[in-house]
Amino acid sequence: MNTQSTQNKVEFSKSLKQQPKPNNVFDVATTLKDFFKWWCVFLRPFVKLTDREIDVISSFLRERYELSKVISDPAVLDAQLMGPDTKNKVIKECNITLQHFYVVMSNLRKNNVITDTGINRRLIPNIRKNDDGTFRILIRFIEKKDAI
Repeated sequence: MNTQSTQNKVEFSKSLKQQPKPNNVFDVATTLKDFFKWWCVFLRPFVKLTDREIDVISSFLRERYELSKVISDPAVLDAQLMGPDTKNKVIKECNITLQHFYVVMSNLRKNNVITDTGINRRLIPNIRKNDDGTFRILIRFIEKKDAI
């Protein structure tokens, strides 16, 4: 690893420690299944998703999370996730026909939610379950300077 990269990581780590504690904390009681659905609903302003697309992608995200507990290699994880077994599971869970599933998947590919390698990495929540059974997600709002 080069020294510039190491230095950037150290500076980033220091900046995280210096950030103020969150001043608005909301507790949301949810199941794991609903967490991924709410995550997709949160993404809706950034990625245009229909209700059915949210159902399908949240099901894939939940399956990916479950598979990630036993598969650590991202390439193997994505291959397993996009395999026929998982797709059939998603179809059954979402209660849609195979034809409708293909239409939804086509739309998700057009919107860059699904890529050639799997789910777009930017859309996968980086969650770790805490000892108290909670997931925490930090959302930072950065003020943009108005262009003149």
